[in-house]
Formats: sequence, C-alpha cells, structure tokens
Amino acid sequence: MNNTTTIERSQHTAELSGEMLRKEIKEMWRDVFPVTDEWLDMYFRRVYSQADLLTLTAGDDDDEIVSSLLLQRYNMYFHSMPIPVGYISGAATRKQYRDRGYMKQLMHDAIFSSYERGDALLTLIPASRNLYFYYDRLGFTTVFYVDEERFTEKHEFAFDGKYERVEAKENHDVYQFMDSKLKERDNVILHSYIDFQNIIADAEADGGAVIALRDMTDGRIAALAVVAPGDDRLTVRELLYTTDDACNAVLARVMRAYPGLPLTVVMPAGSRSVPIHARGMARIVNARKLLSAYASRYPKLRMVIRLYDSVLPQNNHIYVIDGGQAVINDGFGGKIDLDVTQEVLLSILSSDAPIGEIFNMPTSRPYISMMMD
Repeated sequence: MNNTTTIERSQHTAELSGEMLRKEIKEMWRDVFPVTDEWLDMYFRRVYSQADLLTLTAGDDDDEIVSSLLLQRYNMYFHSMPIPVGYISGAATRKQYRDRGYMKQLMHDAIFSSYERGDALLTLIPASRNLYFYYDRLGFTTVFYVDEERFTEKHEFAFDGKYERVEAKENHDVYQFMDSKLKERDNVILHSYIDFQNIIADAEADGGAVIALRDMTDGRIAALAVVAPGDDRLTVRELLYTTDDACNAVLARVMRAYPGLPLTVVMPAGSRSVPIHARGMARIVNARKLLSAYASRYPKLRMVIRLYDSVLPQNNHIYVIDGGQAVINDGFGGKIDLDVTQEVLLSILSSDAPIGEIFNMPTSRPYISMMMD
C-alpha cells in the first residue's frame, strides 16, 4: 500500500455523510462477522462512533471501503497507575479484497493513530486462534490470559446468606460495585458508566444478562455476573463478588435462570494451578508514558532499558528509571540492564511475579474482560 491510498481513504470518508458511512460499515460487518441483526442494531446504535473509525479504500473508481476498524479509547490500571489505552474492535476486510495487505496497512495506521492521540498501550482480542500469529507480526504480544472453571448442569452452588436480585441497568450502585472490584486488581482494563450500559445491552442482545445481587443484611451489592448462553454451554464472562458465599449465590441464580446447561466461569489467570488460556494481546505505543507510570508506582526501582520498536521509531531510546521517573537519555554510557524489543519488555512487565524476580522488576499479569468481542 502507498500514501496515495491513504489520501484516497481520507477523501472518501469525508465525502460520505455520517449516516451513510455508518450504514456502509454496518453492512461490511454483516458480511464479515457471524453476528445477529439484533446485535448489529444494538452495537451501531449504542457503541459505534465515527470518531473511532479508520478505513482503507481500494483506490479504484468507486473508492469502495475495503477495510475498516474502530480504534476505541479505554483507561487501564497498569501496576495500579492509570494510563490511557487504545482498543481495536471490528477489524474487517471485505472477502474479495483479502490477502492484499489492506489490513496490515490499516493496522499500521491504527498503531500510529494510537500513538498520536496519547495512548500508552494498544490492545485487542483476536477473533480466532490463527490471528494471534498475524498480530504477533505487527508487534503485538499475548499478555492477557484467563482461567476457565467448568461445572456440570447438575452442580449445586450452596450459600447461606440472603440475597435479592437487583436491576443492573442504569443502576449506579451496581456500576460502582463493578468499578471498585475491578480496581482491586492492579493491572486491568477499566470501564466507564456508559461502557457498562453497553455491556448490559451486549449481553441482552446475545440472549444473556448481567445478574446482580444485593445482600439483604446490609443492602449492599454483593455479586455480579455477566452471562452469555450458548447452544450447548453457559458462560459467565465476568464474575465479581464480595465473599465466597455471595459468589455461590450469584452462580446459583445464573444456573436457575438458564437451566439444563453446563457452566464455564471465566476468571483471571493465576488463581488456580491449572493451564491458562490466551485472551488478548497488546503492544507498547508510547514507551515513555508507560514507563513513567511504572516508575511512579515503584519509586525505589532503578533500571536502564534500551528499547527497540520496529514499527514506531519514536520508542527507540534508552530509558533511565530512577527516583520514580522514567527519563530518555540516549547518551547514557553506563550499564544497560535490559536491551530488548518492546514486545519482550511488555511480556516481562506482564508476567507472573517469579518471572519479574529473574529481572529484578515488579511484574503483574494484566486482565481484560467485558470488551463486547
């Protein structure tokens, strides 16, 4: 692809009205993704924003959009420090234009756009297993993992407390509960109140629900489950709770609401000594911003890192971490503690604690959920 194609893409997008562009992208999604019309209507009514849209045209006479994606904005707790991150959603190429390099060009555009708007990381959830290898070639690293605990349809979740179900939609108490429980994790993608309303709509469009329980003894929200039913299995995509008793109570309510299906509960990796599953990927887009947050979290850490990025040369520097700050010093003449690519650095920072001990660095696994993937 060349710069001419990029210019043609911008002109074509500008010439289309917002509603015409929305319709064109929606029809592309309908052709590419296995989703229902109900889900598409919900997504393009509630979530889609032209401000997030990146497109690419074939550059022929009709200037048809052949590839598109949404570069959405999120906040993240990275080692308990807030950072802005990008999230790629709906990356799609029309079937007749695949294997021509359009998506690769558009992904490069997304990486640079993410850098220019100030994101520290760019994240995504591959739509299939083979796409992990595709995104790996663009500098993305698998850093998000989950555990999956499975139960039969006959499993009984015993609990002693008294709980009542409360409506999750437009309930600020339920949102505050979700937000506070997510923030207890030191490395996690966060969701705004509007995001949460969209998560509820997403679950309902797929025939699921967000089930929230209140503890009747103190009136506080005690548990929340995001439920997605399938043809042969029920999945809890997010489970948050105050106590084990409240956890069992909400899972019992889930099983009662969707009887006759075995249950899979998705949870952060590391809570059990079992194999974990890849969930999503990320790449560094602004190394200084990321390392500044990291250094601020660990003011006693001193380390010198020389970083390489094959796509974003803006990240190719020597970073000196000392006294709670990360400073670029390309003239540094002392010992380099880490001489790595951005992929390797992010893999280290996102590892379990024993890996961090090898490099004398605090490390923590990140977690991503409820992304409407």
